[in-house]
Amino acid sequence: MQYADYTLWQRGLLGGDQDHDSVLARQVAYWEAALADLPEQLDLPFDRSRPALPTYRGGHITVEVDAELHRGLVELARKHQVTMFMVLQAGLAVLLSRSGAGTDIPIGVPVAGRGGDEGLHHLVGFFVNTLVLRADLSGDPSFTELLRRVRDTDLAAYAHQDVPFERLVEVLNPVRSTAHHPLFQVMLASDEDTSREWAAEGLRAEGLPLAGDSAKFDLSLTFRSRHEPDGTPDGIGIALEYAADLFDHDTVEALVGRFIALLGQFTADPGLRVGDVELLTAAERDLVVSRWNDTTRDIPMTVLPDLVAAQAARTPDAVALESDGVAWTYAELDERSNRLARHLIGLGVGPERVVAVALPRSPDLIAAILAVSKAGAAHLPIDPGYPADRIGYMLTDANPVAVLTNRAASANLPERSPVVLLDDPAVTAAVAERPGHPVTDDDRTAPLLAAHRAYVIYTSGSTGRPKGVVVSHQGLANLAAFMVHTLAITPESRMAQLLSLSFDMSLLEVLSALTSGATLVLPPPGQLAGEELADTMRELRITHAVVAPAALAGAAPERLPGLECLVVGGEALPAEMVAEWSTGRRMFNAYGPTETTVCTTISGPLTAGGAPPIGPPNWNVRSYVLDSRLTPVPPGVAGELYLAGPGLARGYLNQPGLTALRFVACPFEPGQRMYRTGDLVRWRDDGELEYLGRVDQQVKIRGFRIEPGEVEAVLAAQPGVEHAVVVVREDRPGDRRLVGYVQPEAGAVPDPAGLRAAAARVLPAHMVPNAVMVLDALPLSINGKLDRKALPAPTFATGAGRKPATPLEEQLCELFAEVLGVERVGVDDSFFELGGHSLLSAVLVARLEEQFGIAISLRDFLGDPSVSGITGREAQR
Repeated sequence: MQYADYTLWQRGLLGGDQDHDSVLARQVAYWEAALADLPEQLDLPFDRSRPALPTYRGGHITVEVDAELHRGLVELARKHQVTMFMVLQAGLAVLLSRSGAGTDIPIGVPVAGRGGDEGLHHLVGFFVNTLVLRADLSGDPSFTELLRRVRDTDLAAYAHQDVPFERLVEVLNPVRSTAHHPLFQVMLASDEDTSREWAAEGLRAEGLPLAGDSAKFDLSLTFRSRHEPDGTPDGIGIALEYAADLFDHDTVEALVGRFIALLGQFTADPGLRVGDVELLTAAERDLVVSRWNDTTRDIPMTVLPDLVAAQAARTPDAVALESDGVAWTYAELDERSNRLARHLIGLGVGPERVVAVALPRSPDLIAAILAVSKAGAAHLPIDPGYPADRIGYMLTDANPVAVLTNRAASANLPERSPVVLLDDPAVTAAVAERPGHPVTDDDRTAPLLAAHRAYVIYTSGSTGRPKGVVVSHQGLANLAAFMVHTLAITPESRMAQLLSLSFDMSLLEVLSALTSGATLVLPPPGQLAGEELADTMRELRITHAVVAPAALAGAAPERLPGLECLVVGGEALPAEMVAEWSTGRRMFNAYGPTETTVCTTISGPLTAGGAPPIGPPNWNVRSYVLDSRLTPVPPGVAGELYLAGPGLARGYLNQPGLTALRFVACPFEPGQRMYRTGDLVRWRDDGELEYLGRVDQQVKIRGFRIEPGEVEAVLAAQPGVEHAVVVVREDRPGDRRLVGYVQPEAGAVPDPAGLRAAAARVLPAHMVPNAVMVLDALPLSINGKLDRKALPAPTFATGAGRKPATPLEEQLCELFAEVLGVERVGVDDSFFELGGHSLLSAVLVARLEEQFGIAISLRDFLGDPSVSGITGREAQR
């Protein structure tokens, strides 16, 4: 124990922590319980991200509470037997909570520090201590109930105020950071009224404000009550100091204005619940509900096949698809898909039916999707590389009338699948005999309506199984028109088709190209990232591309002078990437959950500086940023994003309960639905949205949406596993990895490598944990909850294979280890079995060429991701 903070009298008064009956020990025990599971920091409506090293520059605002409201607050305090300080503390807690800080609000409060010993009362000196007063706003209490909670908490805290704050931090040992103050970041204090002149015989004293330009905390409020000589309340002066690193003056001015407004509402009606307080002015409400959602455009609602067929009629001889030396005109694509559509209709395919498409990236894949649509059915994209178990579940759940595939891809399909092999000579001949002129409702089994299913796409599910999202045709024409306009796509444009059809953003590529007369360019099958991605786009003369941020890592923007437009989406976009890629081209940040038609917001052209927004709502889309009571939040305040408009999905396939939970009635549009995204965003002052994170535990890694619950269910189902937890860790900046933690059953000793292998047999590669750790027990907080902060950093497997035999092998093993963050790597060890993932592999491939002059494609590396694989290929050259 360190006693540097204690004077002799404090030691005598409080005793030592070795004495469990001492005052110090009892008070420390109180604070350990009172501050258990305290939030590490409060999320406030910051204008800028918190810097790692604060400058402590500060700004100041002073406001006045008028005498009438002051009198009302005094009466409120008297009636509920609390102090004025407790009333203001409760009001501040409400303000912070409704401004995005949650329901657990710690506030720092200075106390005189003279209560323990009467001998100190007349002693000159600085004995001030700091307490952390915690306000509990859970359960949406009334202000009356909140005052009671605050009073009980404060009185208990004052009775245990003798532990020096520095000692308390030492005992509680919160996460320490140079970026923020420990235990609390907001201070509330009261001060004596020194506004009137004080005088004694021969002496006059006058109070002067002590101004400064520094700030110790994020926010610090000091209030000073004034009274008439007869004691009548005469107003309250509030001085607010804020960290200029985080806040702009206007933001803090708006905050303190809301503070005074909510105090007025609670004074008028103390029974008002916290969630019913109105923070928005009428003008602000109109802005966030109506003006920023004024997106109406007259776009005729057209089904997908008619959109593409209309373009084919306008530009029949233009090149629609280009792939590996093969080019199809719009007329050829239209005719091929018409013939296949008629073949499918002959098999009973029609509106509301589902047809799975399991093909690699190729012109046949695009033609198959269009054919399914022209037959009137919904296409279900199946990645042939998915584990057979996952494919089997999707096919069983969706019950497709047919699966369009080829001989190679069909090898991974369940035997019971009703496959149509497009490379079977008999099928090819049957399709060729069908007429190639446009398919109409006269040909279909029933008329195709905009409300019918357009596609079904599966995404990770929190219940342990993927869930199918059913999207209709209603938003497709709107999406196509908006994207062609926004991205300035012309018949001379060359749009890359880079994304897997199992990722709904791929439809943005297809629709924006094939409804504008542009050429959709298809690289060979396989994943592209880093320099290989850049090389491929340069060789194919790509002008427009949609890319996940992770795929751009390691690529050099200057090597793509012909890339005119870059759309990035699927995961958070780093500001550094914007600075690197936005020069010399138009760069956009797109956002849209699977439960809407692909993309619902997109930023304006990005420039370097600050966090990139996700944009305002697209044409005919409405974005509502709401709190837990579906009340709009002010600009700058975090809230959950809800989306409305014709592009909403119909719901989840065969899951009406989940559909009802996520697609809810829209309070701003009678008779309409809105989708609860689970994403935290906030409105910026310019009407664009800024993405902040998730409400739940769902994550995105390298563009893929992952529900940890699905991965946890797979791990927990393995023999010998009692419990499983899956989290995303970023122990190295920019290197986000999925990590599993398992607690074994009594007497069991699960093998981490075996658990990863079991997960790989069921889950797609992007959902397989990069590491699995077996713990004797999962760490719990004092309240018995999982303590995620206490989960240890993963220990990635260290290569134990064959040692390097040549200088080159030794250097390559060292490079592998450096990129993977492990101690050593053997010559034959698999990059991915040691915790690697697609992004790291792109980094490695780039480093191989940069440091050793070894040019290897990502596709070839994936074939044998080891040092021996690389040296073996080099030896064959």
